[in-house]
Amino acid sequence: MALLKEFKDFINRGNVVDLAVAVVIGGAFGKIVTALVSDLVMPLVNAVVPQGDWRKWEVTPLHFRIGDLFGTAVDFLVVAFVVFVVMVKVVGAAQRRGAKPAAAPATKACPECLENVPVAARRCRACTSVLVALFVLVTATAANAQTDPKFAFGKPEAAPGPAAVEWKAQAKGGVSMTTGNSQNTNATASFTASRKQAGNRVSLDGALIYGQNKVIVPVVDTATNTITALDSRTVETANSWIVKGRYDRFLTTNNTVFGAAQAAADKIAGKSLVGGGQVGYMRQLYTSDMHLVVAEIGYDFSYESYVQQPGKTIDPVSIHSVRAFVGETLKLSAATGITAGLEALSNVNKETKAIDAKTGMLGVDPFADTRLTGKLGLTTTLWKSLSAGFGFTLRYDQNPAPRPIPSGSPSGASYAPNFQPFADKVDTLTEATLIYTFL
Repeated sequence: MALLKEFKDFINRGNVVDLAVAVVIGGAFGKIVTALVSDLVMPLVNAVVPQGDWRKWEVTPLHFRIGDLFGTAVDFLVVAFVVFVVMVKVVGAAQRRGAKPAAAPATKACPECLENVPVAARRCRACTSVLVALFVLVTATAANAQTDPKFAFGKPEAAPGPAAVEWKAQAKGGVSMTTGNSQNTNATASFTASRKQAGNRVSLDGALIYGQNKVIVPVVDTATNTITALDSRTVETANSWIVKGRYDRFLTTNNTVFGAAQAAADKIAGKSLVGGGQVGYMRQLYTSDMHLVVAEIGYDFSYESYVQQPGKTIDPVSIHSVRAFVGETLKLSAATGITAGLEALSNVNKETKAIDAKTGMLGVDPFADTRLTGKLGLTTTLWKSLSAGFGFTLRYDQNPAPRPIPSGSPSGASYAPNFQPFADKVDTLTEATLIYTFL
């Protein structure tokens, strides 16, 4: 019985229960980290590390498993980085923000008998000692921590000097290239720069995405249905760019009017040139230390010129659209932030020269060419001006452009007279980049 009693006391100890809870919660959190690493991060890592079964590399006659060692080190660094971002940056910032300052003590100890008495008491109720000296010391310490009051006659403020100029500039990019049996080239780059002074801000943004693969294609003898040789073709997998300039005029703290102009191209999606501009009104809906929510409404004009096809002329199209946008910037800590935004455009004119992707006929009715762009990004500072960024972009086009002849097709090839494919309605872009802030 004594043994059972001791065992009961042991399992009821607070530290044992706390340890059990920590083990269970830690195991559950470990599964989340493992899924995050294997499902999201490792596919990005595998895209840049050497191809093939490199984890089985061995060197020297002693069969040193250098590939397994390198793979284990990569796994450790990836898991450590994910835990650092999630626990230290995100969860730590949330805990610090939710912590409340410690309340001031309500009692103090009598120096004579050590009895606890209220802070404002002047005499101890236990030994009747006078506590005036201690009270003066406590109140004097509190008063010294306050700002000394200053009295001065009112006077007009000095005339303000020239408005300060605020510059911001960032750049990010990445390149990957393989040669030999697999020949791929991929490059991404983007920049953003802005200048703000008083109630005016001018910004310029740009981005470039390019990718190409060299693929092996067989040369087939149709008579014998055998492969007689191998050939190679270079196929473009991505070829797009965009440059956009914008001017904002701040009417008040929460109200802004703006104008913008842009030029872009996406040859894989069939658009050789897209140009146009926007005008509109922006309103800050909500702002706090953590959140900034804005909304925009206005007018958009786009001129789309399409990639031409052999034996066929595709006319450019002018699109007049209403535009709406809503976005939020969430500040998790001084080093980490999340941005999200959704833009919607819908045509208000009948596009007489556009080809309807549903019917293949000329003419697209008003509000039948809606375009959506959604963006989500997380940025965290790694060291001084160097940051890491993770982003996801989704684009939807209700009436996409006619798809051009695929890159790598035989020279002079064209679509059959009654066949015209169109580009996909949905495009996505997932990024993991390093960002360097110049200004």
